[in-house]
Amino acid sequence: MKEKLLELLETKGDLPPLSDILINLEGRINDPDSDIEEISGLIQTEPVLSGRLIKLSNSVLFGGGRDEVMDLDSAIMRLGLKMVMDLAYTLELPKVFKKPKSFDHVEFWKHSLGVAYLSKALISHVGGSKENVEASYLAGLMHDVGILVFDYLTPDEYGAFVGNLGDADKSLEELELDAFGISHPELGARFVEKWWPVSNQIVASIRKHHGPLSANVSSPGIFRFVNSANQIANHYEIRNGVSPYVRPMNTKLLKIFKLNDAELDGYAKNAVDGVAAAEAVLMG
Repeated sequence: MKEKLLELLETKGDLPPLSDILINLEGRINDPDSDIEEISGLIQTEPVLSGRLIKLSNSVLFGGGRDEVMDLDSAIMRLGLKMVMDLAYTLELPKVFKKPKSFDHVEFWKHSLGVAYLSKALISHVGGSKENVEASYLAGLMHDVGILVFDYLTPDEYGAFVGNLGDADKSLEELELDAFGISHPELGARFVEKWWPVSNQIVASIRKHHGPLSANVSSPGIFRFVNSANQIANHYEIRNGVSPYVRPMNTKLLKIFKLNDAELDGYAKNAVDGVAAAEAVLMG
């Protein structure tokens, strides 16, 4: 089954591409000669995206709580260009893959959004580099994309697999390895690496997001933050809706990231409240 999946991944001509607006926006934002007016004008060519981006900019996850932003230029000024790009991904990625029949599309993306926010919060908390902070959100948002790739490439087989999980006593990735010879972190990393224009750092974090949790937060890579954010999201009931089994949160996590209980609860509450508030915008 692994060979079939990898062959489909390499050759299937209709694999979901990123939308034109994401590709064009990425190009403009990475162009040092672009200005806010150009970027705002590009986003305004997609009125639905523009309206939802303004709404998300007022969310607790993205700086809400201050004066409410009412127009796109003000939203861009509040968020900064990198966060505008991240929010565009947040709003556009759920439309890339068709809605799966075997698990809840909304719960899946709420979990992805929660992990994205928490990944960035953890890196910021330990004073991570600007590069790592900027990569962390998208890495968290994409960490489970392999589940969607499974469902896209082999919908009948993966649907039957999810339907038979029942009261599973093993993790989803372990069961995927048993059934398909490959797990969603590896399949997702291979898909993103081949078909989407994201950094090697993000690909590596997708591949390793269920790996061992390193105690060295200053070592290269951001996967340990995505890994930990995933654990926190699951612990606080922001789950992807696919498997009933959830590993207990690592008890060393607070020590590794120099968090106290109140700080962890604060980040988690922001994630829970923010994801709940963003649901209508995310899926509207």
